[in-house]
Amino acid sequence: MPPQDLGHDRFVHFMKHDHGEGFRGVQCFREGCLIFLGVPLDLRNTENLRAAVNTFGKFHHWISDDPYLVRSVIFASFPEDI
Repeated sequence: MPPQDLGHDRFVHFMKHDHGEGFRGVQCFREGCLIFLGVPLDLRNTENLRAAVNTFGKFHHWISDDPYLVRSVIFASFPEDI
């Protein structure tokens, strides 16, 4: 679109979403709780869980003293479902 005159020598230029050089859409992220089931006990530690979550999101923390060893409750940020 051509620049729109706002008066007093001010102009604004509107662009379509996700168009133009250097522009791209930003996908939203959500924060929430993930539950991983069946993680082997020797891999159930902060480093390994962080590595698994960081393949698709951002690891925050996990409940390491959960009495149920079959699950790992992890708090993380991850992409919003489209």
